[in-house]
Amino acid sequence: MFGLSFRFPVGRYHATPWGRNVNEADVAWPPEPWRILRALIACYWRKCDRQHWSEEDLARLIESLAADMPVFCLPEGSVHAHTRHFMPVRDGKAESKRLVFDAFLHFPDGADIQVIWQDVTLDSDLLALAHNLASGIGYLGRAESWTECCVVTEPSREVNCGPAELGYFGEELCRLLVARTPESYAAERERLIDQEKCRIRASANGHVSARELQRKVEKSFRSAAGVDTLPARLVDAIAMDNADLQNRKWDRPPAAYETIYARSRSTSPSVVSRASGRSRPSVVGLDEPSVARYILAGRPRPRIEDAVKIGEVMRAAAMFQFGWEESRRNGKRRPLAPWQISGRDENNRPLRDPTHPHAFWLPEDADDDGWIDHIIVYISGGMSKAIRSRLDRITRIWLASHRAKRSRGGNQIVDEWRLALEGFGQPEDFAGSSRLLEKSKRWRSVTPFLSAGHIKKSGYPGEVVRLLKRRGLQAEGVTIMELNEIVVGSTSRHSLHFHRFRSRGQEPQRDSSGALLEIEFPRAIRGPLAMGYACHFGLGVFEAT
Repeated sequence: MFGLSFRFPVGRYHATPWGRNVNEADVAWPPEPWRILRALIACYWRKCDRQHWSEEDLARLIESLAADMPVFCLPEGSVHAHTRHFMPVRDGKAESKRLVFDAFLHFPDGADIQVIWQDVTLDSDLLALAHNLASGIGYLGRAESWTECCVVTEPSREVNCGPAELGYFGEELCRLLVARTPESYAAERERLIDQEKCRIRASANGHVSARELQRKVEKSFRSAAGVDTLPARLVDAIAMDNADLQNRKWDRPPAAYETIYARSRSTSPSVVSRASGRSRPSVVGLDEPSVARYILAGRPRPRIEDAVKIGEVMRAAAMFQFGWEESRRNGKRRPLAPWQISGRDENNRPLRDPTHPHAFWLPEDADDDGWIDHIIVYISGGMSKAIRSRLDRITRIWLASHRAKRSRGGNQIVDEWRLALEGFGQPEDFAGSSRLLEKSKRWRSVTPFLSAGHIKKSGYPGEVVRLLKRRGLQAEGVTIMELNEIVVGSTSRHSLHFHRFRSRGQEPQRDSSGALLEIEFPRAIRGPLAMGYACHFGLGVFEAT
């Protein structure tokens, strides 16, 4: 048995998973075995006494560790958090500021990660080399992820994460990059070379000599700096620079493959929600949360008057994560998203449940400047693990721009915004940071309330009372007052100033004007409160006052 222990002096672990952007605010957890081998190789070239240990010694150590898939002893009580800052970016003479998300895991004091290769036995020379390399590792993941590493011969606690294919079963599954064995890498390298030869022959219609074919293959696998991106030795392939690999458009490094690991639920990081102006953990997985709250960033951000547009594209982004299937009978696409996301039954018809159990997509202006800065997804019955997993992948949304008709090249201009998941939880977890999720007796319109049908003699107050009764909310003793205007940012707005139409909704819209209302209940109720036409997409939304 051979193992490594990683302890983080400042209690933070920063690592961006392969294929993900740093602004997606995701953390590779647990650390990929491929990343750990790269750290050993980097330490050899930067700090090791290469007169005492040769490259062949390093190659033997890496090949020995790559021959076995390690298991982990992960700490409990870790928290997934992030910081945000604006990074200056210079484009020629102009300088702009770009919002950057720095995600990390925060560990309890004294916590460490133990990586155990159970079937690996090193001779005395390789063990001494491993000790030397481990003591020189200064960070794991990104450079700000400071660590202290040492060799361990016995795990100090129970293994709680391991390869699912080897019988390690846990409540949560994750994909990790694992280094290939030397034999597996040789086969993968041969496959990629044969694939490139076939491509070259096809482009030349078969008229290419063996010598010319070999020259073109070698040129094809060389980077702009003249580095062979498909070296013969496994240790050299693992050490390849990520930029050279990504320029080849490979979805993963040739020297690594993805495999499924199972980890104990107790090791799953909790998520920080910035409720009540302080960091408050909301543990994902113990109870099914009903709220997902996102931070929206971009320049310019969308106006709250366009809330229904943003609600629609947010739902479209979630639907995209689940995909569609095409009917063999009529060729129409059928969404694979569950009814909680799609709002449709097994026959692909809109749900008619008056309690509205499917998702609300609610844009929010939390700082009252008139611009949307958050998006709330609310499912009253809770979000399953599968739904949370797909929602966690949404990192951007975009919309055809209303600021310009066409770009110079004739392509339509789009506005794009980045999204970062602030956290999952219950509405009360976000109390203090979101007025849409507060508990209050008095509620005021954020966006216009539109009647779902024809306006009756009782007017908008009568329609609100009817909808409250249908939802099972308290309707007796409710006071409803129509407002002439509300303040958005520093500007007074009427209902006609808001966008009040679905982009391609098939339901009839009897009311096109809408009204701004203030509702007072006899007892305080918990938000979110959204009613009327297109309430699932940002119309008819109320905030606590």
